[in-house]
Amino acid sequence: MEIEHIISTMNRKEYSFLDKMNIQTRSIVVNQTDKIRNEEYILDNGNVVKIFSVAEKGLSRSRNKLLEKSTGDICIIGDDDVEYLSGYLEIINRAYEKYQDADIIVFQFTHDKNKETRVRYKNDKRYYLWNISKVASVEITFKRKSIIDAGINFNNEIGLGTEFPSGEENAFLADALRAGLKIYYIPKTICYAVEEHKVKNNSDLENYLVTKGAAYYCIYKKFFSLYALAFICLKKKNLLSGISIFQAMKYMRKGKQEYRRKMNVS
Repeated sequence: MEIEHIISTMNRKEYSFLDKMNIQTRSIVVNQTDKIRNEEYILDNGNVVKIFSVAEKGLSRSRNKLLEKSTGDICIIGDDDVEYLSGYLEIINRAYEKYQDADIIVFQFTHDKNKETRVRYKNDKRYYLWNISKVASVEITFKRKSIIDAGINFNNEIGLGTEFPSGEENAFLADALRAGLKIYYIPKTICYAVEEHKVKNNSDLENYLVTKGAAYYCIYKKFFSLYALAFICLKKKNLLSGISIFQAMKYMRKGKQEYRRKMNVS
């Protein structure tokens, strides 16, 4: 099976960042910028990267364009700030050989090259609706044909560059599950990524919860309240220690309502 990276970036005028990513196979990049053009970049190791510069904005739109342009059997979702670790292609190949019924396989990334920072389960595991909310996009690989045949894409109204800037990868997985696709988790690390910025103040916290609310509605639909409450209780001791469960739920419901209003859902 041919493995292909699909990578989102913005406002790039040159592409040396691709060499730093340690990409070891063919790749395509969508560069959201003001100059529309198609070009190629040759990595130091000789692999060819096809680059499509487009005017449209938003991470989900970028990833949908990547789905449209991709041709590989297996696609690796990527961002422009990750570095792939030695042996990652072998890890992915072996996983799909082991689980031939898998449509999507989730791996791990780490914030520290010297130790694992994202181990969620010790053993291989199936993913279902109840345990997909912590998956990061750079951990996701998928069989392109499975996604195309099922008509799955990324929600253009959530994710970076939208009013609700996160959760598009989890909504993508939820839609795949609802379409009957099989998702596996393999506790193997394939890449390194810098650590995310933390929520710093009450304003950030409100925006964070409103965004979570919109994403959780997209993921869990009629089970929104149950999963939102579970999320709040899980985060109450640290991230949400400064506000009440009631207030946190109010913010998440606000996100749900704002998303429904934006989508004209009655």
